[in-house]
Amino acid sequence: MELPAIFPQELTAREWPARRAQLLELFQEQVYGRTPGMDGVTCRCHREEALALQDGQRWEAYRLFFEKDGRGCDLRFTVSLPAAAGALPCVLVLDSFSHNAAVACAGAHGEELAPRQLVTGCGWALVRVFVDDVCLDDAALCRQGVLRMLPGQGQSAWGAIGAWAWAASRVIDFLCADGRFDSGRIAVQGCSRSGKAALWCAAQDGRAAAVISTVSGCTGAAVTRGKTGEHVRDITGQFPHWLCPRYAGYADREDQLPVDQHMLLALCAPRPLYVSSAAEDAWADPRKEFEACVLAGQAYRLLGAQGLADEAFPPVDTPLCTGGIAYHVRTGAHGCRLYDWQQYLSFLARHFEA
Repeated sequence: MELPAIFPQELTAREWPARRAQLLELFQEQVYGRTPGMDGVTCRCHREEALALQDGQRWEAYRLFFEKDGRGCDLRFTVSLPAAAGALPCVLVLDSFSHNAAVACAGAHGEELAPRQLVTGCGWALVRVFVDDVCLDDAALCRQGVLRMLPGQGQSAWGAIGAWAWAASRVIDFLCADGRFDSGRIAVQGCSRSGKAALWCAAQDGRAAAVISTVSGCTGAAVTRGKTGEHVRDITGQFPHWLCPRYAGYADREDQLPVDQHMLLALCAPRPLYVSSAAEDAWADPRKEFEACVLAGQAYRLLGAQGLADEAFPPVDTPLCTGGIAYHVRTGAHGCRLYDWQQYLSFLARHFEA
């Protein structure tokens, strides 16, 4: 199948913002739905708990409360702070499994999902956002939270992935307003369905200075056309609440989509982007995740940044991480592992500490 081009014609860097806006509009209309604005929404933040940890570190728990026209929702997040002083870089982890742990992939919880000691050991803050607070990962119940407070309209109405991306941006609001954090060094990461939301968050929110996608697969980092494993018919059949209603119409006709996922990765350019796969994860299709990275490099090069360091699919456990786009496929199955985080943090250190 022929892929849609990031650039339908040769562009200059000066012309990229207009093309970027076109691509963002297409993803809103056809895939993720339109994210409503914040007009009329009130927000208040409450710190619920604070603990002093070893070596001068701290752990804090917060809850954001949102309301509009008598309807509301709330959002929990935690912050792990190193002993380091000064404005801290932040790694923001989207957790969409907190209300539905039974469906989470192995290794998607606890220390492997959000490795506090690894991140704070770099002198950075780790922020874990329980994004499914605002939108339950349940087709029957998902419209009780933010989708009720800010309902979408028609075939481009937003779904759970859009809501989770919105939740991440609301915590970015908090981080940017708190002088303890460096608003120019905020990385957003997610695993599996959360990885889809992390990419969509970064596509819409330029304050995400780096983005990390872990095994996000179909409608995440993997090119849709020619993909093995999960297809549009699978994702929209099993999870009809994740995406906009119009997207389900592309089941078994992906070649008619006006966009594909390499274009979503291009919307992250020129910010540092890391995509990782698992060798046994045929459902996500590592080679199609890598293909999207290769193709997205076109946008990075246009903007004066490097794409992948090598455009040949790498051996297992051999990261390509010296470019503006990084990629690895590790040993094992779907999920997030400490090995993944070790590569991410090395990559972020090169960009955050430059």
